[in-house]
Amino acid sequence: MNKSEFLANLRAHLSVLPPEEQNELLEDYEAHFAFGLESGRTEQEIVLELGDPAELAKEAIGNRYVPQEHVYWFGGAEPAATPGAAVSTTPPTGVDDNEAGVRRRSVFASVMVYIGLVFINLIVVPLLISCWAVVVSLAASSAAGILSPLLLGLEYLWHGEIFTAKIFASVAYVGLGMLLAVVTRYAYKGMLWLSIAYLRWNVRIAKGDHQA
Repeated sequence: MNKSEFLANLRAHLSVLPPEEQNELLEDYEAHFAFGLESGRTEQEIVLELGDPAELAKEAIGNRYVPQEHVYWFGGAEPAATPGAAVSTTPPTGVDDNEAGVRRRSVFASVMVYIGLVFINLIVVPLLISCWAVVVSLAASSAAGILSPLLLGLEYLWHGEIFTAKIFASVAYVGLGMLLAVVTRYAYKGMLWLSIAYLRWNVRIAKGDHQA
């Protein structure tokens, strides 16, 4: 199974969810594929790592009702009734209007969620900034090592002499700079993926709409 087949299969099993929630989940898996491919893995290896799309969809849906046939959403319009099937105008016993569709948080609950997100971000955002500072420091160190021969050449032009030890040190710095460049590349991709995933999580929590 390749990436396209995996995502199509997953979308089919997630058809009980609203389109917005489907797209958010699929975007997360597409980002996982993108990060895995950039890391040198194949689509088949990533699929094996993620697992069965049906099981993933089952975990995402949780205890929500899964119909026998896929549900198709058309911009909020009611789906066409099956010919010959009885249509009930009232929700099942014990299920109110909110539980029959999309539930929205109350104003109080929304305020509490926003306050909670503020306190969480007060801890997580500085950590992310610190990690990004480490990535920038690695990039700067890598650039300094790779450019060390140029700096050595400028020193020679300025003083008119150069020590052999500095030449060997410059060669060592170039090798170290190239190694740091590889580390910086993977650190950058990892931090970018983590930052995007955390931002999407904040948006999902802040929106506050969820299927009953």
